[in-house]
Amino acid sequence: MLKAWFFGILATAMIAHHAVDAQELDGRCQKLLGALCGSSQIGSCFKKQSTWDDLPARCHGPVQAMIEMEREALQQQLEDQQRRRRGHAGRGRTEGASFSCGGILRSRPAMTAGKVATVAEGQRFDSVEDAGVWTDDYKWFRVRYGGLEGYQWGGIFWTQGGREGTIPSCNG
Repeated sequence: MLKAWFFGILATAMIAHHAVDAQELDGRCQKLLGALCGSSQIGSCFKKQSTWDDLPARCHGPVQAMIEMEREALQQQLEDQQRRRRGHAGRGRTEGASFSCGGILRSRPAMTAGKVATVAEGQRFDSVEDAGVWTDDYKWFRVRYGGLEGYQWGGIFWTQGGREGTIPSCNG
């Protein structure tokens, strides 16, 4: 928990730093921003009108852009955390019948993992379990069929009734 908190603070500091770089604030605005906010998040720092009053008007636009970038980055971090939690919560769960659109059954949940077998389009899987790993907006699943077991990427199979992290059908 402490480790996650630390990395969250570190990431926020890095976001704020990169936001400053991205907006290319002049040196005076950067110094004033540092003096006003210190290590605080920029958005939190500028919730008070008095902070805005202490900032020269020429710095308002770039600081507002930085606040928006920070807000978007923090929202992305939250969504990533929620996605990881959903991945862990769904492990071991089996749903409706699943069918391959063809491809390679792999030894691990990674595109570079060794080949276990070639899977024919339309092959029905006997068992499908969420592996908790995402690649390019699709999950990896541990699957079994015909005595074989391995991992199939959700971008090349579908499940009746739908399943998070898979395509809706082989036909799109």
